[in-house]
Amino acid sequence: MNKTEFQNNRYQEDEIDLRELFETIWDKKVFIVLFTMIVTIASIVYVVLKNPTPIYQGKIYMEIGQIQNKNFVPVIIENVNDLVGILKIELKVDASILKGTTKLLEISFDNEDKKLITNKLNQVKDFIIEKHKNQSLFYENVILSKQIGNIIILDEPINKPKKRLIVTVAFVTGLILSIFIAFLLNFFREEKNKPLSA
Repeated sequence: MNKTEFQNNRYQEDEIDLRELFETIWDKKVFIVLFTMIVTIASIVYVVLKNPTPIYQGKIYMEIGQIQNKNFVPVIIENVNDLVGILKIELKVDASILKGTTKLLEISFDNEDKKLITNKLNQVKDFIIEKHKNQSLFYENVILSKQIGNIIILDEPINKPKKRLIVTVAFVTGLILSIFIAFLLNFFREEKNKPLSA
């Protein structure tokens, strides 16, 4: 057998395999459509019924104050990384240094009650200001820590389910799974129908 004949035979085998694949899918089209529809409808019911208690996020920004050392060089009242750790442990809030800054803190708190968020963030602000007042008592030149802007509370809940994404993923998963099951059933049927060798 020369190279051209070999390639032709291989091409014909591939063509037959593809034809068989499409025939299997076509034979099981009702099952594939029904299975995909059931999975998609189940996901729609899930996202409609899933109505979690909305959780909102509030944020406050704080600028850490400065003191002058003996050489009249301004120094931050407190190491900002240490303060981040203290806020996380003592007040159970998320805190981080604002990107690109050295003394600006972003503090956030999540809860279902917006009033409680406001109270918590005001408590954090008071805690920082009082702490830094005490740490800078013996310095003459002090710029105290202060709040930057107002407390921001997002209107949209942060735990809102992504309904379209869930339904789309369910549809695609249902379709792929139904095709896989169709091929599996076809395989078992062919194995069952094979004559037993003596």
